[in-house]
Amino acid sequence: MREELVVIYQNGTVTPLVRSEEHSFSVFGGPLEAEIGGSRFAKPLHHVATINHNQLQILGAPLYVWELPLVYGLFYSGCTLEYTFERSAISIQSVEPKEPTESWPYANFPVLLPYVPLEAGTVQSEEWEQFSRRAPNLPEEQPSEVVVLVPPPSTLGFSMWGRGGDAEGVTIVFECSLKEKRVSAYNVCG
Repeated sequence: MREELVVIYQNGTVTPLVRSEEHSFSVFGGPLEAEIGGSRFAKPLHHVATINHNQLQILGAPLYVWELPLVYGLFYSGCTLEYTFERSAISIQSVEPKEPTESWPYANFPVLLPYVPLEAGTVQSEEWEQFSRRAPNLPEEQPSEVVVLVPPPSTLGFSMWGRGGDAEGVTIVFECSLKEKRVSAYNVCG
């Protein structure tokens, strides 16, 4: 079984994204191709993933989204981030903390996460109650139209949070509104 690097919950369906052996428009890590505006950062935000429309259940115009960019402030301890997006631009609405934390999540943490092409794994039906058990401390009720989880990867040759945080299963959560093209990002741990 291939590792689920990104897990999408939408309309009672779970779509895991796993490593692809071919190039793909959905990717984990690598460079961010969208321009970030709305705030200046002492250290850059990380491009965690980009999900292509082929992996999203789009309901048609006006909800059409070509790509869903997932960015997060890994250099910012306890980061909460809200942004809106267009095809090639991200506008930061809010971020806390505003300054990076020294040596966070650990010394020499990479500026770019490893670049991995993604493809859909086995899609399955699942109620929110069951899905919310995939990460600690998720809300009891589904908080948004699309929820994306990024657990700490174990097969990409790097640590997301350091040995302790990875072992605790610290997971990045993206609450996404495709209609508003808005994303709220935070992390949860047990």
